[in-house]
Amino acid sequence: MLSRERFAWVWLGALAVVFGAYFTYLSVNADAVAAMHMGQRILVLAVALGSLGVIAALTYLLGRDREEDGSPTPIDERDRRIDSRASVYAYYVLMAGIIVVGCVMPFTSGGWTIVHATLLAIAVAEGVHASLVILGYRRGLRV
Repeated sequence: MLSRERFAWVWLGALAVVFGAYFTYLSVNADAVAAMHMGQRILVLAVALGSLGVIAALTYLLGRDREEDGSPTPIDERDRRIDSRASVYAYYVLMAGIIVVGCVMPFTSGGWTIVHATLLAIAVAEGVHASLVILGYRRGLRV
């Protein structure tokens, strides 16, 4: 398994665990979250996003493929094609989510509801990207 595929697996798992725990916490403790001050809400969000950053950094640093001389494995054309194809579809998912958040939701809701919907759109788009990278390495690149 290549380091790029391994990173995609870890990133997909981290997205599912962190955002799953974050949105579960918000839905289970809806009354307590509604009573939180702005700083407390931002702190909960910062813990979730910070943990994603730590997981991504550690996975990247510990899982890099190395050549025999110690230099990083170069990115070849196949890697670029897999990543660009996954990025295109993830972009479409992200744009659909952001259009809903930016063009529809301001008329019906506001505040933290829009923030959470935006985070959900970003998380789903990142999940699509990671899933398509995994499929690209597992099934091969099909044009």
